[in-house]
Amino acid sequence: MRLVGHPLRHRRNPRGQALVEFALVIPVFLALVVAIAEFAFLLTVKTGVTYASQDATQIAAELGNTSDADVYILQQIEEDVQAPVDKAKIQSVSVFWTDLNSTNKGANTFTRSGSMSDDSGTVTVPYTQTGFGYPVASRCNVILGCGSGHPGVDWIGVTITYSYQWVTPLPGMIGLGGSPPTFVETNTSRLEPIR
Repeated sequence: MRLVGHPLRHRRNPRGQALVEFALVIPVFLALVVAIAEFAFLLTVKTGVTYASQDATQIAAELGNTSDADVYILQQIEEDVQAPVDKAKIQSVSVFWTDLNSTNKGANTFTRSGSMSDDSGTVTVPYTQTGFGYPVASRCNVILGCGSGHPGVDWIGVTITYSYQWVTPLPGMIGLGGSPPTFVETNTSRLEPIR
């Protein structure tokens, strides 16, 4: 007598099962790998912009009310921004006067277009000044103050606005719409006082 198996029981093909499992897992795995790569680029760019803002603030504090201080601040940003950070993605730079409460008391704003030079014409940067709220000559770096709203040494800050661009196809892979993030990195420092 021959035993017949259950009619609903089929022999499974392990190769077919593995192929189906692979087809289900590979998109998730690829999205994860691409997300890690995009995050690495994003973090590197954000760190580079933050460093440029910190360094520019230090230069601004050292230069104080030196003629052409803003040109040299912008030159420092240009030198600090290196690959993978794209200088062309800098939207604007703001050099501003603040107080201990982080109140913005005036700012010089620069957009990355055109060109500016120092008085001697030796330094040229690809920026145009669009805001004139904190003239270099009015910056106070005297311990006893300079009058006209400057009771002591000024606090100066630099803000860099940077438009990030996706490097990988991650947004399309996971259905993200909209635009990539914009970084706004700000640092402040007290001007180096003179007597």
